[in-house]
Amino acid sequence: MIAIPEACKDRTWLSVTGTTSRSTSGRSFTIMSYNILCQKLIRRTLFPYANQESLRWKSRKSKLLCEISHWKADIMCLQEVGIEHWHQIFGPHFKQLGYDSRLFYSMNKSHGVAILWKRSKFHIVDEMGVRMDASMNVCEETLQTDNVGLVAALRFGSAGSMECADPYADSVDPEYRIDTGVPPGGEGIIVSNTHLFWRPDACYERLQQQVAMLAAQREMQEKYPAFPLISCGDFNTTPDDAGYALLTKPRPVVLNEWQLDNLLPTAMVEEEDEPSSDSTISYATMTTAGTPSESDDTSSKRRRLEEEVKQAEIDFARDQERVQRLTKLIQTDNDPLRSCYSTYADLDTTYRTEQWVGEPIYTNYAKWKGTLDYIFYRPGQGLDVRDVMSLPAEGRMKPGLPNVSFPSDHVALLARFGCA
Repeated sequence: MIAIPEACKDRTWLSVTGTTSRSTSGRSFTIMSYNILCQKLIRRTLFPYANQESLRWKSRKSKLLCEISHWKADIMCLQEVGIEHWHQIFGPHFKQLGYDSRLFYSMNKSHGVAILWKRSKFHIVDEMGVRMDASMNVCEETLQTDNVGLVAALRFGSAGSMECADPYADSVDPEYRIDTGVPPGGEGIIVSNTHLFWRPDACYERLQQQVAMLAAQREMQEKYPAFPLISCGDFNTTPDDAGYALLTKPRPVVLNEWQLDNLLPTAMVEEEDEPSSDSTISYATMTTAGTPSESDDTSSKRRRLEEEVKQAEIDFARDQERVQRLTKLIQTDNDPLRSCYSTYADLDTTYRTEQWVGEPIYTNYAKWKGTLDYIFYRPGQGLDVRDVMSLPAEGRMKPGLPNVSFPSDHVALLARFGCA
């Protein structure tokens, strides 16, 4: 009997009720989303509580392979997948376990995102890599984050001997790429996986990246209209952020003042702690402004300050317009998504919080602790969320991850779907 990995102990399937009607086709599948923590991103300063063994690749590699393999998910969406480790370890390991896969990454990063699926249940018919920096033209700006996403169309049924099942293929074999529509009898799902920009104050950049991912998902669904959508990833977005509301709330979405302020580009909301000495004008000097006693130097400073204030007002109005344009794009072109874990607080009361209703308190447990990871789907497309995997007790994660039991600073999310 194979021992249960420590990270998997005490985690059980929890039944989700009242989401959609129960499936009638009898077809079901499980899906995982997991940020596995790229080894090259580990710094002692980020995990001061962790012992050396918890941070060593040799130890982490073994635990990751055991944990991911234990769940036997039909579809897996992994983030922060080290490129070298993928080709040397993960790709060959999961190919041997019966998975086909795709990895997509930026040439300027050491890691990427991967989608894996059991070849006995699915085969790939189309795929689309999303390079955020190249996709952002919605505001005439170019981001330099090197974040990426991957969208795959998977059809139910074994791929057999099709060459597109090769996990190391650069793209789908042209013989099996579907350019328009869905062949008769084709049924499947569209799976999206992404890892959005990490900086806490970069809500504006993440908003742009959400627009890029949603556009790619929409393009894929236009080609395969019968395929429902599942969107996984580390969104670096908490449930009280504007980004979460724009993805999940009924239209039109009403954002509060705090959410709107956070969406502004960070350069506009950063303020100096103290005014610089060369721009400071005293009250006494200001009272003489425009009078003969005002010196030429003071007059020059005053005019410069007035110009700076005027330019700041212009920039602020421009950035407000940009944010409004992005939020309108999301709401106009995309129906709301639903998080599989949006009712988790009712299933596991130990994870209940008033800070954000429904979602679990933690999916990331490091120096900063909170919820950043999601499995979204679009209601009304024939998918029925039956169960979600319980999250580890907080006591097992203290003082932070990774630790002797958990090999990543994030925890794996799993959901079981039925198909109508």
